[in-house]
Amino acid sequence: MKWFSVVFIVFAVLTCECQRPASLPLSRGSFKQFVRGFTSAPGRMPVVADVIIRHYSSNQTKPTSYRIGSINSVLSDPDFDVEKPTVLYAHGYVELSTDESIMTVINAYLQRGGYNVLLLDWSNLAFGNYAIIVKTLPIAGEAIGRALLKLVKSGLPVNNLHLVGHSLGSHLSAYAARSLSSKGFTVPRLTGLDPAYPGFYPALLAPPISSSDAEFVDIIHTDGGGFGTPERTGHADFWPNGGQAKQPGCLSATVPLTIEDFCSHWRSWRFWAESLTSDAFLARKCKDYDTFLRGQCSEEPVVFMGIKASPDLRGNFYLRTGAKSPYGLDKIGAS
Repeated sequence: MKWFSVVFIVFAVLTCECQRPASLPLSRGSFKQFVRGFTSAPGRMPVVADVIIRHYSSNQTKPTSYRIGSINSVLSDPDFDVEKPTVLYAHGYVELSTDESIMTVINAYLQRGGYNVLLLDWSNLAFGNYAIIVKTLPIAGEAIGRALLKLVKSGLPVNNLHLVGHSLGSHLSAYAARSLSSKGFTVPRLTGLDPAYPGFYPALLAPPISSSDAEFVDIIHTDGGGFGTPERTGHADFWPNGGQAKQPGCLSATVPLTIEDFCSHWRSWRFWAESLTSDAFLARKCKDYDTFLRGQCSEEPVVFMGIKASPDLRGNFYLRTGAKSPYGLDKIGAS
């Protein structure tokens, strides 16, 4: 069955308007993500009970970790303040808590300050057969939603909760938010960072994240039609550089399923992390990217993409970014 995982991803990548010419821009770790699709997360069991909530604080060198069943214990952590906003970040497919993709976001939150920073470490469920993971993701999301409900009923104000997910983590966060909503607690904000495309659009394996999942759902698209969805799916959808591969600074030709090939998909979490420490991602509402580039939306007000996106935003928003960090171009990017 593990071979089916690879076949499914390759088929999805090659049939979703995202054909990528192959060359040989490879590195020592190029196939790391690919190989993980055949393995299990080290030292973890592939059961919901082994999902871990990790609490990060600037006062600690390592996070404090809690099994999902004992999530309430985080409220007793002296560095956890229920009066502060709480972010729960969910990683993507075949990722570990020590990966750059996760630590870049976590460290940006710690640098920003003012947040209870939680990581939804579901790597024990995120390794192996992609298709099976997607099909079972709603079950995991429901369980996570029940755990969050316990947290809310134990004293965490739901109005302080912000769910953020990358790729498969976007959909997982959406399912958790739906579970909370079904119990009468609506999440105020849900952010999807390039929500995973294969299996969700159309919903062949599982339903995707949607604008009905929270009071405000904002989406950052960076690999639309590739590993990320090409469809509008939130209240406010941001399309930096058109929201598709290849993003500026990414190689124009890559070997499918290598880390080089994920460059555009991973720009979403890089942009999000930078938005936590910079106000330079400015965008404008527009019909499409070509219209934006022609300057025909210049009368639209400039808005923020990222952490400062206003919850009253509705529609599609476009901007340009730089090819390397810092990516935000301030007003230049919105013109």
